[in-house]
Amino acid sequence: MSPNDVDEYRKNVAETIFACMELSKQSYLEIIEMPVKRLHDYLKWKDKLEEEKQKIMEEEASKI
Repeated sequence: MSPNDVDEYRKNVAETIFACMELSKQSYLEIIEMPVKRLHDYLKWKDKLEEEKQKIMEEEASKI
């Protein structure tokens, strides 16, 4: 891994952690201590939720 790859990975992890904190209203430590499988499932759920919200917004915009 190059130093740029490591920096990019760290940035992605930090963004993911803070996004989880905002969505779940949990502390940094609660997110960090979350089992990997649970965090993975949570992120998949979050992505699906965001896709559904975007789809609904597009449908409502097309009705107007």
